[in-house]
Amino acid sequence: MPENSATNPQQLFKQWQNGDAASGQAMARLVTDWYYALTSVRLGDRRGREPLEKACSAFASGITGVSRSGELVDWAHEIIAKELKSAGGRGEPGDFPNALTGNRSPKELLNKAREAMNPEQVELLHAAFDKTRPLNSLIDLAEARGGWPIAVLDARYALKRRLRENLGVNFSVVPHEPDLDRAPMPLYESARMASEAEEEAFEKWLLTDLDLCRDVAEFATFSHALRAGAFAPVGRSPEAARPPIQVSQPNRGEQPRTEAPSGRAVEAPVPAVGPAPQEKPPMGLVVGAVVAILAVLALIFYLVFVGA
Repeated sequence: MPENSATNPQQLFKQWQNGDAASGQAMARLVTDWYYALTSVRLGDRRGREPLEKACSAFASGITGVSRSGELVDWAHEIIAKELKSAGGRGEPGDFPNALTGNRSPKELLNKAREAMNPEQVELLHAAFDKTRPLNSLIDLAEARGGWPIAVLDARYALKRRLRENLGVNFSVVPHEPDLDRAPMPLYESARMASEAEEEAFEKWLLTDLDLCRDVAEFATFSHALRAGAFAPVGRSPEAARPPIQVSQPNRGEQPRTEAPSGRAVEAPVPAVGPAPQEKPPMGLVVGAVVAILAVLALIFYLVFVGA
């Protein structure tokens, strides 16, 4: 991360253009995390694999064509939006075990977690993720449970706490107090936003907040199960792991590969980055560095965040 610890993607882009390799690494990591969050919540880990790989590759190969920082977010979102559309936009909900669940059924984990939750919060989450429930009805229910939309956020985080504390799901983002600024999150996860434009605006906002991005990503498999009716009243219920991104490497010889033993993550080697050059490097060299960085960071993110 750059010395000033900038996390704004536009600022990182400017610093990267001026030859700051650490800013290039930070920008690449933000985009990798962001693309994974969008593909996992819309398509699930497995269906999202190919769109994720294609989007990361397109970002790495096209970043030098972006000349102004103000264009970065819109341009990067166009890439992932195209891949998501080609894959169907949103997948059908279902029960999708992954590395974060320890390959356990998310639906079964949710059924165990609900036993330790306030029944009113269970009812509220079922209503929130049930698209057949009119939004006005959901709002009325939330108002009776503490207020709209804060009651839905509070129930969502209560569920994450139960899954982490009682069932060993290794969530990294579990606030004790819901942030009202994040009110749109459950609506996005449950595919209940009012329009595509509203979804697009929320997705772009995710890139500006890494914690929010991770929150959405790590809860995605449970949001799929909730959409499939995991919290439906008993007797009325309806009805892998993300792989590392393989981005093309420049012709610099074979990069070392790191394999994770079963159930454990290992540290992946990070290429040494020297001090920023005094003069701006040729863009051809810069893009080569970013391609390599994207591949390594994607592997690190997979091993540490998903493979744990």
